[in-house]
Amino acid sequence: MIVGGFDGQGRPYVECRVIIPRLLVDERVRFLVDTGADNTSLHPLSARRARIPFGQLGNRVNSRGIGGVSSYFREPALLVFDDGDQSRIYSVELRIAEPSESNLTLPSLLGRNVINHWCMQYDPVNAKLECAVRYADFSLEAQ
Repeated sequence: MIVGGFDGQGRPYVECRVIIPRLLVDERVRFLVDTGADNTSLHPLSARRARIPFGQLGNRVNSRGIGGVSSYFREPALLVFDDGDQSRIYSVELRIAEPSESNLTLPSLLGRNVINHWCMQYDPVNAKLECAVRYADFSLEAQ
């Protein structure tokens, strides 16, 4: 079971390791679980902590959301979630937000490209967020 939690405003979060091999990034990131997001995206707060070298990014794409159109860079990445005695790994095209005035404080988003493979128990009243994995690209025994 992948266990998440809720912040002080009742928003659901899960944490995982983000590995971006080409950029030599391996960092734990806290993601807002967003069933309205098609893709998983890393926003500037998390990107700074992960020391993303923005000068090395390419593969720009524009994405439309509630706040309008934003620019992202696409980068192959692995998301590694702790699931009891296993690691559940997803190979994704991570969208890394180009920093702008409008997104500097936004949380990173875990989108449907990952959460569609889970069955979630979402219970903010009891501060319980549990995700049973139905599918992962890879599973490894924890060390």
